[in-house]
Amino acid sequence: MKRAATPISLVFLFVTGCGAATPPDADAAFREIQVHEATIAHNSGEAERCEPDAPCPARDALCEAADALCAVAETLEDADADARCALAQRRCAR
Repeated sequence: MKRAATPISLVFLFVTGCGAATPPDADAAFREIQVHEATIAHNSGEAERCEPDAPCPARDALCEAADALCAVAETLEDADADARCALAQRRCAR
């Protein structure tokens, strides 16, 4: 005799879904990482034109965004976030 699915098992199936979802706090962290990446991209062209030892507000903004991005990445245990941090640090290249 085949048993029908109980309502509680259907709820469990609906809640868990077919795979693991990204937790909401991780979603917010990745959105913050994207904001920092946009700041880095916005300032990178001007920062590349700066003299190495001269003051450069664009380079400063780029490096501050890289530091902030890495701070967010450290709160996650995620290889993608770590890779984005490494790329941001290379773009800063202090």
